[in-house]
Amino acid sequence: MDIAIRNKWVSLRGSTVVKDLNENDIAFVKGKFWTVTSKKYVQDLNGNTKYVVRNKFWRLFRYSAFVYDSSEHEKVAVVKRRIFNFLHSKYYVKCEFGDMEITGNILGFDYHIVLNGKEVGHVSRMISLRDSFVLHIDDEEHYMFYLSLVIAIDNITDRIRSNNQRNSLLDVGV
Repeated sequence: MDIAIRNKWVSLRGSTVVKDLNENDIAFVKGKFWTVTSKKYVQDLNGNTKYVVRNKFWRLFRYSAFVYDSSEHEKVAVVKRRIFNFLHSKYYVKCEFGDMEITGNILGFDYHIVLNGKEVGHVSRMISLRDSFVLHIDDEEHYMFYLSLVIAIDNITDRIRSNNQRNSLLDVGV
């Protein structure tokens, strides 16, 4: 199954459009207007929340994001990335399916999703003026879960980018 994930051109809440490759809507990702942890709601076409994704507020030597069930009471996945990871992007996921690694190249345009030693999916960045990805997964039944993982990684990447911009402003004395 192939899924196209595109951030909206203009969105105050960080919403995302999710379509199949024939441009049919298959899910929505809604963000909150203001949130410290970049909280996002992964919803079906009827607006029912299936998963909630948010960054960890505090970090020590790693960036983390959590995927919760629709009630926001049970953590179904923890996505972690070490802060000092310069040569490649590697995310570690603990979830109900087992241990997962999501490994990408240095530019982050290509990720392989490996579950218990077997590749189960692939994420590639589409060339676009906005954040856009294509998720290919073999497990069509759990596509919303894998979509939530991509949103979690995007949240972590946005936080890293934001921290780097803030640090570069401090370096020049702004």
